[in-house]
Amino acid sequence: MIQTRRYEFMVRHTPQKEWIEKRGILMWLAMFFIELGAGAFVVASFFDNFLGMLSGWLLCGVLGGGFHLLYLGHPTRFWRMLFSSGWKTSWVSRGLLFVTLFLGLGLLHMLMLQWGAPVAGLLIAADIFAFLTIIYVGFVMASVNGIPLWNTALLPVLYLVLGVWGGFGLTLLALLATGAAETAIGTVEQGARVFLISYAFIVFVYLFTTRYQGETGKASIKEIVAGKLAPIFWIAVALFGTAIPLGVALYSVAAGWSIPAGLLSALIIFELLGDLALRYCILKAGLYAPLIPNMSYA
Repeated sequence: MIQTRRYEFMVRHTPQKEWIEKRGILMWLAMFFIELGAGAFVVASFFDNFLGMLSGWLLCGVLGGGFHLLYLGHPTRFWRMLFSSGWKTSWVSRGLLFVTLFLGLGLLHMLMLQWGAPVAGLLIAADIFAFLTIIYVGFVMASVNGIPLWNTALLPVLYLVLGVWGGFGLTLLALLATGAAETAIGTVEQGARVFLISYAFIVFVYLFTTRYQGETGKASIKEIVAGKLAPIFWIAVALFGTAIPLGVALYSVAAGWSIPAGLLSALIIFELLGDLALRYCILKAGLYAPLIPNMSYA
């Protein structure tokens, strides 16, 4: 029995467990909060909303970074990746560099915004590294050749849309909380609608194309849409995270109706929970392709 389990990956579609089971749950949460925080900072910076930038910075640095450090076996040694040559070949090392530079530059910008004269170049640099922070996880996962569900160029694009879409949602909450002008709120709502439609389209294309990436890709998609993950996907992702917000958004545009602040806040929470649930499904359904082909998954 022990030998069968040890070499299971050779003949079956074997689930990856490092990033989603036991301590791996911390990695799932870290990915979500790091990208969400960076996305919120970028979007809020375009509207000079300090609360949105601060919220994004805290989500990325405190929650995302905290969960990431807790996941590491030796969290006090993580800084060594910054001073090694690993960033030349490793997306993990590059990601750590992007996050560190974003947090440092973003903090300097916010301090100068509050107690000094802000420098446009500093904000541009912070936004560039925030953008790289949003997409790096997608590149990390896409570089795993053995998992067809991850090994696709669409994954970084999907994670970019998720991060920016979540950033629009948090920025909208920050604008509502600070009593911003209706024009700013309307602009952010329009941007959120665009990214919501883009998100729904990319998710469909991602799942449809992965379905045809061999038997392992087919098994992963089946696990998401018709297997153990189906309730999470169809209820949290498809219904609450996509269909309801999209339906309300399209109806509000067609009817010329302004969405009440309470309902808008609820929709943003639904969207964020849908984002978190989709990331869970993608991590949980990640299957290693067998070394010996043409074997069925059980």
